[in-house]
Amino acid sequence: MPRQLVRPILMIAVSFLIFAGVLWVIDPVNGFFTLIGPASADQSYRYAAKPVGLDGPAGQCVVCHSIEKNGPMRVAPGLWGIVGAPKAGAKGYGYSRALLEAGGVWTERELNDYLTAPDRFLPGTKKTLLGLPNEKERAELISFLATLKD
Repeated sequence: MPRQLVRPILMIAVSFLIFAGVLWVIDPVNGFFTLIGPASADQSYRYAAKPVGLDGPAGQCVVCHSIEKNGPMRVAPGLWGIVGAPKAGAKGYGYSRALLEAGGVWTERELNDYLTAPDRFLPGTKKTLLGLPNEKERAELISFLATLKD
């Protein structure tokens, strides 16, 4: 075989092996090697441990916030006791200047306004949520958050 063809064929073969190898993983549940594919409805590989409250009213929140008393700090501060708590009150979290300067405590009314449109309620907030437009869902969420207390 001419030397000019060996190199491209070798590169194609190596690329194929690398690509094929990426698709196969060791899976202790389904067998030694399993082809990566879409997870079925009963499988959940998204979280190492399913966050508490994922299936409840705060399901969207628990991706970033913990709802457990003394729960772990995630990407954002925990929500235990948030209703009536001082704004920007969790230690160890880098709040936006807007929230640090807001002052006061989180009332159910303020949480409603904040969750409706965080940027409109508190311009300059770090909250990436665009808002919860469904009034009923917001009311259920805030009612649930109000129960997270001693």
